[in-house]
Amino acid sequence: MEDKTLEILDKYLDKDFRVFPMAPTQSTLEDIKAVEEELQVKFPEEYVAHLLGEGAEFLKERGLFIEIKEEVWPRPKQYDASSFGSFLYGLYTFSASKESSDWMQLRFAGKQFVEGTGIKAAPILQIIGDANIYCVNETGGIVRYIHDKKAMEEIKIDFWELFEKELSELKKRKENQHTSP
Repeated sequence: MEDKTLEILDKYLDKDFRVFPMAPTQSTLEDIKAVEEELQVKFPEEYVAHLLGEGAEFLKERGLFIEIKEEVWPRPKQYDASSFGSFLYGLYTFSASKESSDWMQLRFAGKQFVEGTGIKAAPILQIIGDANIYCVNETGGIVRYIHDKKAMEEIKIDFWELFEKELSELKKRKENQHTSP
């Protein structure tokens, strides 16, 4: 399957965003299969294509951390009285690479998720500042863990649609941030 990561990033990101790869080496199909087996989940083809990355050289080291630059979107300070949306300044996808930081690594994040929730699923996309998280389940379906309800909500879109939807929402929040007093 074709990797559409770069195409989608080009559509929504501009000079106000920063994108970081989260591992010094690219994920391999063997890494991905090992995580699937260990966590007993199935990653959708689109997500596997994203993890294997055929895009620009700086994107070959998958997962991605995407944020609006701090000079464009100042971060709320401790005890600030701000709207929930003011904390949602970025997103990230997890990495299958063993060399990524624990918090970004599918294996580690997946184990933590299962231990913390008792739900067999693995996180794939997180909005910074949001306790809800997008995951995949045992059959490869994309679901969203709703933290307040401690339950999963089925998402009826593929990974590319999800990635594009959340980047579009991030761009809208950035534009609203510029127009807020």
